[in-house]
Amino acid sequence: MRTRCLALYVGTLLFAGAIPSIAAQEAPCPQDPAAPKGKIVGTVLDATNGMTLPTVSVEALGTGTVVHSDLDGKYVLELAPCTYEVRFLFSDYPEQVIRGVQLSAGQVITVDAVLDPATVAYEIEVSAELEPEQTSDAAQLLARRRAGVISDNVGADAIRKNADSDAAAVMERVTGVSVVGNQYVFVRGLGERYSNTVLNGSILPTTEPDKRVVPFDLFPAGLIENIQVVKSYTPDKPAEFAGGLVEIEPVSFPRQWTLNFSTSQGSNTETTFDTFMTYPGGDLDWLGFDDGTRSLPGVIPSEKVVRGSAASGRGFTPAALEAFGESFSNVWEPSGSDALQNQSYSLFFGNTWKRIGVVFSLSTSYKNQHQFEDQTYYGVSSDRLTVQNDYDFDISTTTARLGVVGNLSFRLTPNHTLALENFYSNKASNETRIFEGFNDDIRTQIRNTRLRWVEENIRSTKFSGEHFLPDFASSRFDWHVTHSRAQLDEPDLREVLYEFNPVRNAFVLADESQSGLRMFNQLDDTILEFGADWSLFFDQWQGLPALIKFGPLLVNRERDFSSRRFRFRPRNTIGVDLSLPPEQLFTPANIGPVFELTEETRNTDTYAANQDITAFYGMVDLPFSRKLRLVGGLRVERSDQVVDTFDPFNPDFVGVQAALDNTDLLPGLNLIYGLRDDMNLRFGYSRSVNRPEFRELAPFEFTDVVGGRAVVGNPDLRRALIANYDVRWEWFPDPTEVYAVSFFYKDFTDPIERIVEPTAQLRTSFTNALGARNAGLELELRKHLASGLDIAGNYALVDSQIELEATAGQVQTSLERPLAGQSRHLFNLMLEQRIEALDFGARLLYNYVGRRITDVGSLGLPDIYEEDNSFLDAVFDKNLWNQLGIRFSVENLTDHPYVFTQGGQPQRLFKLGRTYALSFSYAL
Repeated sequence: MRTRCLALYVGTLLFAGAIPSIAAQEAPCPQDPAAPKGKIVGTVLDATNGMTLPTVSVEALGTGTVVHSDLDGKYVLELAPCTYEVRFLFSDYPEQVIRGVQLSAGQVITVDAVLDPATVAYEIEVSAELEPEQTSDAAQLLARRRAGVISDNVGADAIRKNADSDAAAVMERVTGVSVVGNQYVFVRGLGERYSNTVLNGSILPTTEPDKRVVPFDLFPAGLIENIQVVKSYTPDKPAEFAGGLVEIEPVSFPRQWTLNFSTSQGSNTETTFDTFMTYPGGDLDWLGFDDGTRSLPGVIPSEKVVRGSAASGRGFTPAALEAFGESFSNVWEPSGSDALQNQSYSLFFGNTWKRIGVVFSLSTSYKNQHQFEDQTYYGVSSDRLTVQNDYDFDISTTTARLGVVGNLSFRLTPNHTLALENFYSNKASNETRIFEGFNDDIRTQIRNTRLRWVEENIRSTKFSGEHFLPDFASSRFDWHVTHSRAQLDEPDLREVLYEFNPVRNAFVLADESQSGLRMFNQLDDTILEFGADWSLFFDQWQGLPALIKFGPLLVNRERDFSSRRFRFRPRNTIGVDLSLPPEQLFTPANIGPVFELTEETRNTDTYAANQDITAFYGMVDLPFSRKLRLVGGLRVERSDQVVDTFDPFNPDFVGVQAALDNTDLLPGLNLIYGLRDDMNLRFGYSRSVNRPEFRELAPFEFTDVVGGRAVVGNPDLRRALIANYDVRWEWFPDPTEVYAVSFFYKDFTDPIERIVEPTAQLRTSFTNALGARNAGLELELRKHLASGLDIAGNYALVDSQIELEATAGQVQTSLERPLAGQSRHLFNLMLEQRIEALDFGARLLYNYVGRRITDVGSLGLPDIYEEDNSFLDAVFDKNLWNQLGIRFSVENLTDHPYVFTQGGQPQRLFKLGRTYALSFSYAL
């Protein structure tokens, strides 16, 4: 048995080689300790399955300098300038010698070695000169070619070239992926509920009260090393996905001292230097943090704020209620100002000193967006659509982001490494919104104003260890403990509603639940995860490397959500001019005699939830021959999920509890047949699970817009099971080229779907449908056309259908329809021209998204569709000299409108404008 450690995660491969062309070495290279040095670095791989090899002997011939690859197969040779022959020796693998590696002072050259146990000793002559940045795409394709699953990936180099600002923009380039609302990822036409996200291999909590997915605009692009979308399943991965498992890897440890700084300034044609609505906030708004300006006033008690009652013995005096009301800031409406330019800044530092590696990265951005929007709500009369509510929106939003990565690794010995990895991201949206239009319910015009601050953050700390045990069955033991926390803070949402009074010929303050409203929402979602993986390596009957892997996973997730609603209710408005602005109505003089503060928090506005997942898996990575490889096994996963809704003000209130307790057997099987060394045929089968999100189980209700629907959870939901079938043919004719064709089919049992409930005021809820299916075709091409000219494109055709159960009082318009959010057609195209002599590049990016259902129709109303749309971006970059680079980008060149229709009639319409950005980067 050979002594080797073959790590499964080929996403760490750094196939970023800069290998200059030169004749074979003719004289030995002297090693003067005082001379300036360069570095030859790389990763050593097994040719059969791409797994990394540790403890490989790497020698610069003629120098006496020998190092050994680490746990991840990586090595570093620090040498004086010269031309070298590098030899790789490992166990009973034939040796490999790479000749003609020309190293200059201060240079870092990447030389990766692929060792093949079935060949004789051989030599490779370096014959091409490549820049390190150009090989990052090749690294992603190599990782994908060697992977045991069907996957697509995007590396940091492509992210930088595309000038994408966050992970949501990055994901739009991936085959079969669309992004809804600039936040939520749909993989293969399946909504955000059928995707899962891991960071550094650990499950992430979410800041969304009513969605299970993590908003992808929370991840600044500058903090991302690569993103992989796993589309078939192996048992060592979380089983709660059907469309795709999105694996985000933050920036990793560099092999040399690195310090980079970049900044960007931008403008938007709909926003910059135009009138922009805002209101007084805190001193830290520009960083994305509320400094307490919007916090619930300290005098507000923890008891429910209502007028005292002798019968109940609870409540407060009128004088106390007046003091409570006067403690709120009297700011209700926005004021106009000039929108500042969009801007971003990032800093990256990293180095590796012998046994210690350090990474620190900081990213911050500030962006303004102004949009005008039309929204129309319909009814049905005599089988025809009639307008009920028709509103014009004026929305200004400022988004500020801050992201930090801070990692530390310590190599105890060549076989044992510890790492502490930290990730933090904060995003705040400051929105002012005014809409005005006709409301059929009250047969008059209304005008609504809302001020809203939403602050979201995710933090994750992972402590992990990697241990190679050559004397214990040539095994590897990996473990990790991760604590992750997601928080949402929505302090002091303010809203006022005015109705047009024809007698007074003026808008007057309405006595409605959304008028004079102050709302405070908080969510805290915490995950504690412990996982371990034991990998045993052996040679199968033909001497090919094989792997048995098994381990447990324990996950505890806790969530607390609370909402408090206050309203200034009219008490005695006789003689009061209710057409005055709200700042002149809700004055200290009027609070008490005219308006009284009362709390309208409902007994379902607070819930606590807990989920315990216990899982154990076993799998094999077994080559039957040099062409056929099996990767698969079984995962047993038990989930115990409880949601308790309660009234924090009334201990006698009997709340609603929802509970789910399931144990599932979740197999995963992948077969990879190598038609040629550069061509694979893949087959995949798996069974995965989709559980309700806490919010979907809790009967908490929220209404967003007057005339819109409330949303409420369903405590009786069941988890869904999905059978997944995949086939992919892929050909890699060149390190940076690929042709791929994929087919997939998914069959759903008890799928969870949004419905409309037949209540007096229609509201949205969730139910288990009778069944659903999802099938599709994916095509991908990356091709080098000519000198410096490259093209890449992908297309996905997705077809789905869901069948809902007919129930008493059924209000759904259609019981059979495509899955909500699924686009039938998705297309991406990239064309790039690089002129190496000028160190200049130009990249054109096109993205097309087909029409998709956004809201399900009811009571005879058709479904609401977001119509197909296309986007064109352009990026130009130039290196002014070695350290300084400049980039100019244009997003949304065509500026097509976003169009939503219902029964062929316009339901929603808006444009976002073109965005221009000029950025500079400097590397030391």
